[in-house]
Amino acid sequence: MRRRFASALLGAALLAGCASVPPPPAAGDLVALGRVSIKRPQGNDYANFVWTWHAAESRLALNNPLGQTLAELTMTASGASYRDAEGRVLSAADADALLLDGLGWSVPVNGLVHWLKGEADPASPATVSDADGKRTIVQAGWRIELSEWLPRTAGQPLPRRLHLTRPDLDLRIAISEWQP
Repeated sequence: MRRRFASALLGAALLAGCASVPPPPAAGDLVALGRVSIKRPQGNDYANFVWTWHAAESRLALNNPLGQTLAELTMTASGASYRDAEGRVLSAADADALLLDGLGWSVPVNGLVHWLKGEADPASPATVSDADGKRTIVQAGWRIELSEWLPRTAGQPLPRRLHLTRPDLDLRIAISEWQP
């Protein structure tokens, strides 16, 4: 069960092709579809994901390669909740605390929200460098490498590939589509 939760949530997540199709985004929404690969000393996990940012909440749905939901994480200003395929529900003050409570280890989901958009988390110190079309962010014990930028009609370009590392964890995120 912890392994499924890890696959689902860490996919800070995405794997080969079959992300479920999200509902059409509302005006002002941002949606990322992709896959994540998670490497830990305990083993490797993979998941597809759909991450939707609304004005009042953010929702991360993790799916297996057949499109079945493994887990869903919902984040609002008042807290975070997690629901897995077996119906288990967890709640916490924020997503980072929820991961720590659920797994005993964590990925900074609050930071990941910013990293996915190609920026450092303004809540903690960071070193940012740009070279040869790649951006590297060193923050909160993580090294985040962003590449393959997708242009947008409105707003800054968004990364298509992210590689997040720390001594005990290696995440590779591939975003197949940004909407809108």
